[in-house]
Amino acid sequence: MTFFEDKKPVAILKHAIMNQYIDQFVGKTGLYSPGHRVAVIDGYAGEGRYASGEEASPAMLMRKARELTRINRCLESYLVESEPEPLAKLRHVIASEGADLPVELFRGSIADHLGHLLARVKDVPLLVFLDPFGVMIPFIATVEIFNQRPTQPPATELLINFNASGLRRIAGLLNSEKVIPGKEAALARMDAACGSDWWRQKWLDHGDDHDAAEEGIVAEYARRLASSQRCGWWTTPVRNRAHQKPVYYLVFLTRHPDGFIAFGEALSLGMQRWREALHEIVNANTFFGDEAAFKASEKVLADGWVNEIEANLRRLLSEGRPFKIFDRYGDVFGSAAGQAREMHLRAAWKRLHPGVTRTDSKGDLIKKVIEPA
Repeated sequence: MTFFEDKKPVAILKHAIMNQYIDQFVGKTGLYSPGHRVAVIDGYAGEGRYASGEEASPAMLMRKARELTRINRCLESYLVESEPEPLAKLRHVIASEGADLPVELFRGSIADHLGHLLARVKDVPLLVFLDPFGVMIPFIATVEIFNQRPTQPPATELLINFNASGLRRIAGLLNSEKVIPGKEAALARMDAACGSDWWRQKWLDHGDDHDAAEEGIVAEYARRLASSQRCGWWTTPVRNRAHQKPVYYLVFLTRHPDGFIAFGEALSLGMQRWREALHEIVNANTFFGDEAAFKASEKVLADGWVNEIEANLRRLLSEGRPFKIFDRYGDVFGSAAGQAREMHLRAAWKRLHPGVTRTDSKGDLIKKVIEPA
């Protein structure tokens, strides 16, 4: 059995996020680009579709390319795949679904093709999606995605799968005194992916708290990547079940506040789709698998997020100073960040107007300044 025979919950989440985010990214950034062109580089494209027929990222991109022509956008897909069997299947998907679309396939590793692909799309907005099964490409190559792009428009954004399972497996070698074939090569691969061996000491410093070590390494990786490129960043753990360890982390980088806001919305909607998929899987063929039960569980979650956001807004407004929501995003959303979205912020805000704030809850709230009453 291969990964592509069945779409796992961890894949459902990342594709749900992409499904939401691509519309926003292409719609906004393509408005003023030459020919309304927007490019997506899918560095680990895979087979294109799962054996079940469900979309993998290439099929999704081709569908989006057709849909977005309705708003006069040209979505160009540059797909890279190195493995022969997935490559052959991907060729078939492209032939059947993308023959008349701006989609190109490249055989080999993304590290081999990244330089000339960046040159190809240097004048248009770009989203790079790196979704490897194992360790990421070297840090130095990832940095080049931004180094070869101007700091002003066109937009440049990056979504990376940081493989948590691979990190745990390789980090486990640090404390082993056994002679393990390939040990030094595996450690060196992680060194290259992280930019140096800094991650080793961070793992060891946490002792037996491997969860904290893992989260710290992913956050530091994102911080180092973002700070060198003047980007905002967001990391999201992705699990097959809510109680299980992350299979990977999605690391998102953007240079524009609109990208950060749009990703937050897409992440929230993606998490909702992930929970729905889990509900369907866990409750398959049972009485509890109905839509009403899922909606009831979602309402409980939403009520909790709204309550938390309301409490956070009350606390921040009690300081007596106006502030822009985006500038205090983490403080406003708290633990609901990545789960809640603007609709939940609006519900909390309405509770506070006009008594606690003089600012109404209309318009684009994330960019809005809220003032104490």
